[in-house]
Amino acid sequence: MTGTEVRAREQVLRAAARLLEEGLIQRTWGNISARVSETQFLITPSGLAYETLKADQLVLVNIGDCSYEGHIKPSSEKGIHADAYRLRPGVNFVIHTHQLWASVAGIEGRALTGFIHPQLGKRVPCAAYGLPGTGRLRQAVEAEETAWPDCRAFLLRCHGALCLGEDMEDAFAAARALEEVCEARCRALLGEQAEAPAPQDLGISRRRGDAFLLELGGERRSFYGNGGALSAPAALHGAVYRAGSFQYIAHEAAPEVAAVSARVRRLRPYIDDLAQIAGADIPCVPAEPRRVEAAIRGRGAVLLRGNGALCAASSESELEAVRALLRKGCTAWLYAREVPGCRPLSGADAGLQRLVYRQSYRKRASC
Repeated sequence: MTGTEVRAREQVLRAAARLLEEGLIQRTWGNISARVSETQFLITPSGLAYETLKADQLVLVNIGDCSYEGHIKPSSEKGIHADAYRLRPGVNFVIHTHQLWASVAGIEGRALTGFIHPQLGKRVPCAAYGLPGTGRLRQAVEAEETAWPDCRAFLLRCHGALCLGEDMEDAFAAARALEEVCEARCRALLGEQAEAPAPQDLGISRRRGDAFLLELGGERRSFYGNGGALSAPAALHGAVYRAGSFQYIAHEAAPEVAAVSARVRRLRPYIDDLAQIAGADIPCVPAEPRRVEAAIRGRGAVLLRGNGALCAASSESELEAVRALLRKGCTAWLYAREVPGCRPLSGADAGLQRLVYRQSYRKRASC
């Protein structure tokens, strides 16, 4: 292993930690790579948590044909990274993020223009939508990189962003600048849309065998069974546990989630990571145990009419991801109300994303 490769592995690991710290990715969504030579680059692997990622788990990929060394599978977006290095000899570091405001701005499917930013210039192109890891997405990104050879940041419609740099710091500077620009644009359009009455607190809980421990109002209580004797919040948590093999539940009451829960009957995702982890669509139902139990089956979240949402998962890390992605997805829904032409994911694309995620998650869980 050359000194250049050793340094590249160290940089990718540092970048993974920084992306998590700065909130530019959730779990394993997004990917990072570093050029090693004119013919190879290192990239993060598919499906492995960044918190515990090790240098020898990074995958060495050939730029020319995306073949790779070793038994660990590289990110499914390796082709996008390979094209960046092939088309841009001066690029040595690439970050694909699912950062909040760039993801929201990207649902328009249009380039950002009309501003000057020291890190970004006057344009951020937007690549047409394609399912993650597909040739369609790769071709869409390649077309924008070819058309705009001086641009360093790209929106990916309904999917996130791609940032290029001469080194790690340069790529991070582009990602931060992109988030700054997109946040200013989105907040100006959103205005006071996210304002909503404070939801009733429904607490958080975790399964304990045949019971669950509910924390609400500073108190913790264990509940058994699912009969009508349960308090209203406990009955709702019990209903969710009956609906699937969930281990953790949390009430999500962020203003944007509360605002959407007061305005929709069914949330159709505009961003694909929400479709993956929460569902191809997310019903909004009254806070009644039977309705909640039916609505959350096969999903990771259910909206409660005018009262935010209940999010559920099999691990604490997955639960936090569901909550964060639901907040982002609701922000995107509110943004779409202000911008003509925004379209949610098609039912077929959203359903396929959810299916692939659940199958891959079960496979990883059984390893």
